[in-house]
Amino acid sequence: MFEATNERLQDLVRRLQVAQEEERRRVAYEIHDGLAQVAASAHQHLQTFADYHAPESPSGRDALQRTVELVQRTVREARRLIAGLRPTVLDDFGLAQALRLELEALRGEGWQVTYDEDIGDTRLPSQIETALFRVAQEALTNIRKHAGRALVAVTLEHQGDSVRLEVRDWGRGFAANPQERPRPGERVGLLSMQERVALLRGRCVVMSQPGEGTQVIAEVPLA
Repeated sequence: MFEATNERLQDLVRRLQVAQEEERRRVAYEIHDGLAQVAASAHQHLQTFADYHAPESPSGRDALQRTVELVQRTVREARRLIAGLRPTVLDDFGLAQALRLELEALRGEGWQVTYDEDIGDTRLPSQIETALFRVAQEALTNIRKHAGRALVAVTLEHQGDSVRLEVRDWGRGFAANPQERPRPGERVGLLSMQERVALLRGRCVVMSQPGEGTQVIAEVPLA
């Protein structure tokens, strides 16, 4: 009785997560095909106007340049929203390439990053790609906020009949017990990662010690 109820609850949560990701995908594509395209076109036209029909007065040129920069910032914000909701590269090219682009952004912020993967262009089941991408996103967000040392290593690989993701940093770290569930309100993101992976019959372990960095390992069976 209890096991059947628990299985039904897990199935419901899985369905809710799929529905949530589908809605994220829909909104991301709406922004991409609507707001982002309009803003990018407006920026292009404004920049062309500024290049060929610049106002004669310094104040006019300054006002036009501020407008160009404002529209350019709108384009960047739209792209940031799209990436946060559902990066189109995850749907178009798969997990390995989506992670590569996430790490390129980290490198652009001055972080030293290594990335090893043997997935290549192979597409994994959609729920697995989404779950592991969200785990990586959460781990990288925590690194940005708390690591303090700009050194990160990410590994994505097949391991038998499973796929394994590891995100490692050598930053500040924290006192953590891998078997201990965080208290309410504490490390909610880490708990969310573990629960998301558990719904796919996988495991997600977070290991850390003060001064020794943090290691996040997620393994999900492919069958």
